[in-house]
Amino acid sequence: MVIVITGPIASGKSTVATELALKLGLDGVQAAVIDLDVVHDRLITTGSPSDDSTWTLARREAATVANDLHEDGVSVVIAEGSFNVPSDRAAFAQHLRPGSDLVFVTLQVSFEEALRRAQGDPSRGRSRDPQFLASHFAARHDVLAASPATDIVIDTERTTANAAAETIARLVGPIAS
Repeated sequence: MVIVITGPIASGKSTVATELALKLGLDGVQAAVIDLDVVHDRLITTGSPSDDSTWTLARREAATVANDLHEDGVSVVIAEGSFNVPSDRAAFAQHLRPGSDLVFVTLQVSFEEALRRAQGDPSRGRSRDPQFLASHFAARHDVLAASPATDIVIDTERTTANAAAETIARLVGPIAS
């Protein structure tokens, strides 16, 4: 199984993915997390340009890593990052091994809450800048409002990361076990 967690900047993708992996592990399910930003950043450091084509390449590379993890015995791979439009999802899904069970989880958060989270996280770069984050949310408003069909939607402004992970685990539980 591959669980894809997506949503806007500072919606809690990394935190929910980590909590989900921990929860699954406690339930005896071997799980691993792939952070799309890390895959993208690795491609940039090896000379790829920082543009949309590199993000597409990062999604394909993440699928390859998911395949390798499954081959190594990992039952559930959790990929977290920007998979907000159909082409993002296709770039990833088309490179998964046939027969992979794919579950999409979309996290939602308001701009105000995302800004509060980003500014409170010293490890963040430009997403801490109110103007950058506002332009990101404004540019993606239509995309995020019309995101492709998703299996699970969670408003992380109204729930904790742990509760979100519990919800995801419960909803995919019979498949992930």
